Amino acid sequence: MKLQTFTYVDGIDEAVAFYLKVFDAMVKESYLNKDGTYNLCEIGLARGISFWVAERKGISAIEGDVNTGNIMQMCVRYDKTDIAKLEKAYQMLKENALNLIHSLQAAPWTSHSCDLIDKYGLRWCLMVG
Repeated sequence: MKLQTFTYVDGIDEAVAFYLKVFDAMVKESYLNKDGTYNLCEIGLARGISFWVAERKGISAIEGDVNTGNIMQMCVRYDKTDIAKLEKAYQMLKENALNLIHSLQAAPWTSHSCDLIDKYGLRWCLMVG
């Protein structure tokens, strides 16, 4: 069994480019529209971990009122040797963030932790551990 996360954003092409830079990631799989824009895109982070991005208003979207369901958070856990990568991702995600819930700081359970909602409306926790 494998859990696969799908996220829905406005402006998928810009969001994919953004997340590829934030996480030094790669496109694992994608499905394009006839005009060459993304319909769906799987972003590969590392060690087989990935998430999918889809256009909120695209063919996979729920019609009618937007129902975001329960609040979800993407939690990326970094090794202690990858603190520089965590700090880079944090700096990029917090730029134009909709809500900086707590800045990058120590927490009782880890040396580095942050919680924010990025400019595309996705909630992220980055942490060491």
